[in-house]
Amino acid sequence: MTDVREIESSLLDFMRREVFAPDLELTAETDLIASGFDSMSLVRVLLFIETSHGFWIPQGEINAETLKNIRSLAATVVRLRA
Repeated sequence: MTDVREIESSLLDFMRREVFAPDLELTAETDLIASGFDSMSLVRVLLFIETSHGFWIPQGEINAETLKNIRSLAATVVRLRA
């Protein structure tokens, strides 16, 4: 089973490459919404998670706490996979 640090790292790499501007100092604790994360960003991340981890995050799990930062999103992925 993939642990939360591996998922966090893969999400961080993906978001650095595909979601945010290259000059943004993105860390696992960066506030995603304040950094410009929007609905199109969400769709891209959800598709990445589905492709990488084999499931879609249910709508009820998509909230401010889950999208607070990459660390909380990775913890949600781990919890839902269990």
